[in-house]
Amino acid sequence: MSDERAEPGHGRNPRRLSEENVALRLAWEMRQRGWSQERMAQELTNAGCPTHQSAISKIVNSKPDGSRRAISLDEAIAMAKVFGIPLEELPLPPEGAQGRDLHELSRAVTQEGRDAREQYARFVLAWARLRHRLSRQDDQTAYRDFLSTRRVDADRTSKAIETWLDADSWRDATAAYDVLERTLQTMGTGRDLTPPRQERRWRHSVVADLLRLRDLFGRRIPGSQVRAVPELIQDAADVLIRSGTLEAAIPVIDSCEQGQAHATEDVVAEIDTRLQQVIDREPRDRLDYLESLAARIGLRWKGSQTKPDQEELAAQLGASPEDYMDAKKIGGIYRGIGGEVSRS
Repeated sequence: MSDERAEPGHGRNPRRLSEENVALRLAWEMRQRGWSQERMAQELTNAGCPTHQSAISKIVNSKPDGSRRAISLDEAIAMAKVFGIPLEELPLPPEGAQGRDLHELSRAVTQEGRDAREQYARFVLAWARLRHRLSRQDDQTAYRDFLSTRRVDADRTSKAIETWLDADSWRDATAAYDVLERTLQTMGTGRDLTPPRQERRWRHSVVADLLRLRDLFGRRIPGSQVRAVPELIQDAADVLIRSGTLEAAIPVIDSCEQGQAHATEDVVAEIDTRLQQVIDREPRDRLDYLESLAARIGLRWKGSQTKPDQEELAAQLGASPEDYMDAKKIGGIYRGIGGEVSRS
């Protein structure tokens, strides 16, 4: 990037303008990060382009005639690397940097929201375990006895137990998760402004959640060592809450968390009941029909199937090949039941 001057009568030289934009972008990025000129010079040096603080000063501070120190290609490449932006974006006007910053913020909102959803699901899961344990008198006694050894007042202990078991607080907590989930569903991926391509019910059908849990409690948990189950549960915490099956599953979850195996048949039976309810309901639209079809496929799915096997099952269910494939997508049915649920 050489320091060329504009020819008379032709206004400012485009290359000079681009170089000035780089200087303005450099100053903007430094302000955003709270970096001094010394810090910026060190960052460029660390990126493989040895730079002195005086060079940064001469770039960002123009001379009285408006000219600036020329920026080498190596310096431009190092700046782009340090700022984490494409090289071709560096010479754009500063407004482009502000736009990128807003775009990055929008992506951060989406990603942080998804992280918050996972953390919140685990919070609700832990609370559900606590409510389950404290509903038993012997566990309450053990809790009271333990806290008494810590010299915690008995009244404070009672109030703590009441708080954990309070039905209104519990409903508020689970309702807050539902609000967060619905909000995130409107955001898409956060990578651009394109609205989500599919209706929310399609992208997060309750059938997909139920089939994933049916696979978890019907196959994976019984086939795993008890010590491996808590990690499986943590990975499915949001699905348990979203599907409304947490209450039925919590005895299994709590026993496995304590290192004790627990039969899962009751949970699978509860999931099958919910799937049957989807099958039995009168479809109001094509999506209702596809969810019902997905539930029927999921209950009959035997694992990976050949194309003839799938065609035979579609025929038995009275479904067209197109509807059959769409129903599989809604139900997350591929190699395993519910094994690939969409996370749009």
